[in-house]
Amino acid sequence: MLRLLALLLAVCLAGPAIAQSSVVKTDNVRTELLAEVSQVKPGEPFWVALRQTIKPHWHTYWKNPGDSGLPTEIAWTLPAGAKADPIVWPAPTLIDVSGVINYGFQDDILLLVRITPPADVTGTLALKADANWLVCDDVCIPEEGKLALDLPVGAAATPADAATRALFDKARRAVPVESPWPARFGLAKSGDPTLLVDAKGLKPGTIRDVYFFPAEWGPVASMAKQSASVTAEGIRIPLKKGDAKATTAPASIAGTLVLTEKTGDGEQRQAFDVVAKLDPAFVPGPAPLAAVDGSESLTLVQALLFALLGGLILNLMPCVFPVLAMKAAAFARLAGHERSAMRRDGLAYTAGVLVAFGAMAAVVIAIRASLGEVNWGFQFQSPIFSLLVAYLFFVVGLNLAGVFEVGSRFVGVGQGLTARNGTTGAFFTGVLAVVVATPCTAPFMAAALGFALAQPAPQTLAVLLAMGFGLALPYLALSMTPALQRLMPRPGPWMDRMRQFLAFPMWASAVWMIWVLTQQTGPDGVIYALGGMILIAFAIWLLRFGSAGTLGAWLRRGLAASAVLLALAAVFKLQDSPATAASASGGPSSGVSFDGWERFSRARMTEAAAAGKPVFVDFTAAWCITCLVNERVALETPGARRAFEQTGTVKLKGDWTNRDPEITSVLKELGRAGVPLYLYWAPGAERPKILPQVLTEAAIVSELQAKR
Repeated sequence: MLRLLALLLAVCLAGPAIAQSSVVKTDNVRTELLAEVSQVKPGEPFWVALRQTIKPHWHTYWKNPGDSGLPTEIAWTLPAGAKADPIVWPAPTLIDVSGVINYGFQDDILLLVRITPPADVTGTLALKADANWLVCDDVCIPEEGKLALDLPVGAAATPADAATRALFDKARRAVPVESPWPARFGLAKSGDPTLLVDAKGLKPGTIRDVYFFPAEWGPVASMAKQSASVTAEGIRIPLKKGDAKATTAPASIAGTLVLTEKTGDGEQRQAFDVVAKLDPAFVPGPAPLAAVDGSESLTLVQALLFALLGGLILNLMPCVFPVLAMKAAAFARLAGHERSAMRRDGLAYTAGVLVAFGAMAAVVIAIRASLGEVNWGFQFQSPIFSLLVAYLFFVVGLNLAGVFEVGSRFVGVGQGLTARNGTTGAFFTGVLAVVVATPCTAPFMAAALGFALAQPAPQTLAVLLAMGFGLALPYLALSMTPALQRLMPRPGPWMDRMRQFLAFPMWASAVWMIWVLTQQTGPDGVIYALGGMILIAFAIWLLRFGSAGTLGAWLRRGLAASAVLLALAAVFKLQDSPATAASASGGPSSGVSFDGWERFSRARMTEAAAAGKPVFVDFTAAWCITCLVNERVALETPGARRAFEQTGTVKLKGDWTNRDPEITSVLKELGRAGVPLYLYWAPGAERPKILPQVLTEAAIVSELQAKR
């Protein structure tokens, strides 16, 4: 119906443009009849082409024009005994005109036709073609041209000139080849087909822009976007049933599969003619997570930009709260300094951040080379790392409170470097900022990290360094900009009081890490952590007094070293304890559900989505502060709980506090490197939607109550 309306509208808007010549020129299309030979051999087939050069922004149509339009047609007048084969169509492009989806051509196109001359032809072979086409932009205009081409006949065929042969070679490269892979399709309960192309061995990271153009109007609907998924097992494309009235399902679906593949020479567009047979045993369920909205691939330039923005925003995320105390103290130290000193501190801090990110990139690359996969924040899945970071926060707090000073007889446990004045202190403050800022991801970071962790080493390093530069940028800008420096308060006694006050956020961060440790190891982790902190405090106390060089001083140092070593020995005890992950909300690690949430499993998620139920999945971790904040302000509020209940949403919580292979594989499929990650499967949807990393109650309620 749409095609008929388009044609009637075209006739009303403009009369047909008709011309008769070997070259036809209209207002919108230049049409020419070309031959690949300059001389014909009797009985030997040769190729001709209808070449159309289309006005910019206008288009003509493929054999299946889509929602509207008409395909180009050629009516031949040939000598007796001559034969013209059907048009050999090149692969089309998708043309979206205000939501009306067309399949067609723009710019310059050649439609190939094979001509077989009579075996007894002599003299000249006269070819006449009556071509008609519909050319459209905001309006559609039917056009027509009468073309003629006379070719001499000789004992042997003679090729055309080099320029013409090049045009034919280019035209052949645009023609789809027969698919080397078997294909089948299944019908969902709704009647929508899903195409499966058994292209085993594909590298998903090298394939993009996959689209299936149905060869005929009717069985399959024209779609503005197809959420194709590519895995090592092949290609899966969920489609929509068309408008054709049919009492039975089609036995087969034919069309052209077009994809872009990254090769050593760049990107190459490839097209394959596919005929898929109906497989009654295949009843499509929800689409694989690789096809989730929001998982589109990035280019390196986009990933670098996202990494820079993500690192910049990371300064504002709750997951970097432990670093804010150190940054505030560092800003205070800058007050009143000479500009050259401030610039040195800014550069040193930036260098520390970049060195730490570079070292992290090296670790990621090494782990990926040996184990095959790695995720952002992986170190926080180790209870050993959690305990060491808790110790570090505790010692930093003691230093800020003035319990000990670097340069006194206490020679630190590594933290002292961050508290020193000058470039050394600024450098190691940058290093420590990176260490404690990695549990969570900020907006833009997720896609950039997903890209970086799947790329070769140089790209991985470049993206992580861009992220580090974004993290360091505010401090660097302050240290380099006199106008900003003048806004800083003058130094005075308030600096000592502020420094002492900042000890409390560090101790709060230590308490947080102890809580994370209990989620990983159980209650025993509290005993090891608090006992270790007492031993470290005892070691610091021993080193605060006494004269250097005396026997008593050496005894105190030995006893202090023994206390520190005993505190570190808890690491080995934790390593022997089995980790039992709990929810970020503090729920038990065993049982089917906790606090209204079911424990995540891929099978449960797929089952609920296939049943047409709304599904919300929360991928979280106890060490991810952003995750915990989202739970308190968005997911566990009375309004959100009421919306979940009223809509009958199945709530699944994926706890990634400790390593979980199933959750890790899901994150990898979605191109995400860490948590938080939120998925919402609307009722009856074929795929879930990725929600923002920073949630609000209003956003959750709006998403749940949106009409689909």
